Amino acid sequence: MASTQRKALEMYEIPRVVVFGPNAISKVPEILSKVGGLNGLRGGLVLIGPHFGKHLIDKIECRTCDVEEIDEISSDRIIELSSRYAHITDYIIALGGGRIIDFGKAMAYIMNVPYVSIPTIASHDGIASPYVSHVLQLDLNKHGVGKVQRSPIAIIADTSIILEAPRRYLLAGIGELVGKLIAVKDWELAVRVKGEEFSEYAAALARDSALIVLRNRDRLKVHSEESVRIVVKALLGCGVAMAIAGSSRPCSGSEHLFSHAIDLLARERGGFRPALHGEQVALGAIMMAYLHGMKWRRIKSFLQSLNIPVTAKELGLDRDVIIEALTIAHNVRPDRFTILGGAGLTRKAAENVVEITGVA
Repeated sequence: MASTQRKALEMYEIPRVVVFGPNAISKVPEILSKVGGLNGLRGGLVLIGPHFGKHLIDKIECRTCDVEEIDEISSDRIIELSSRYAHITDYIIALGGGRIIDFGKAMAYIMNVPYVSIPTIASHDGIASPYVSHVLQLDLNKHGVGKVQRSPIAIIADTSIILEAPRRYLLAGIGELVGKLIAVKDWELAVRVKGEEFSEYAAALARDSALIVLRNRDRLKVHSEESVRIVVKALLGCGVAMAIAGSSRPCSGSEHLFSHAIDLLARERGGFRPALHGEQVALGAIMMAYLHGMKWRRIKSFLQSLNIPVTAKELGLDRDVIIEALTIAHNVRPDRFTILGGAGLTRKAAENVVEITGVA
């Protein structure tokens, strides 16, 4: 007999328009006019980074836009600019890497205006995700800002621009995607152990985003427009998966907790710089796959075949940092149950993991 119990109302936002390919940035005026007539509003704000983006401003052709160069990614700066532009800006264009896009996403959420994501690199799924990085969210919480949840109204991914970026960023994006295999495993575990809500569609979309890169290893060995297209498409799929799930669950598990732990250690202790987010996620994926009893050697071999770092040394990180990150990762988000469990790993267990997998 079919259950008569009603499920809770679901509501989510996904990008209204996605344009990607060579010279996609030339479509900005056309896209702005399509998505709610943004081109006819009072004006927009274009956010760019200190190193990339300046030479692309003219290509956007937004004559009524102000431009802000963001050289400090901080919650203080986000609050400051959100207040300054609160009554004169109708939409935001974030042109840059993941940190600039997170900055624009947070401003759009606080100001309650739409934003357009124009990534210049494809290093992680923030280009399409409704959420900001965990560390930035913690800082925003201190200002009384709740959980940022704002999908871009449009994503314009110019593959010719992304192709110009150093290959390291694209490889980090691949590492980010491989991590989805772990995130979905952790989610399924949480369903069995904690009775969490589960979305088969969101999980399948996230898992397939990882499988896309695994199945296209030979194509990804060549730094080309085609390889950029493969990675960008997969990252966009992850963004949609998170929007459908109503959380980052399908794309962020123990491998992300490990990466966040490294970032927090770097901030609290100093003395070292974290690697790229996707690189740390890839390293975490190897170890978490081992803990899950998955075929971790295959994951490691795939990463090695693309010259994605698979050891702490290759990332410029000390062994002790990796071990400590493993022991505290479960505390980064206590609400998120993963293979690390509620108590986390002991130092001895962490040492065994890094030794067996050869990570450090």
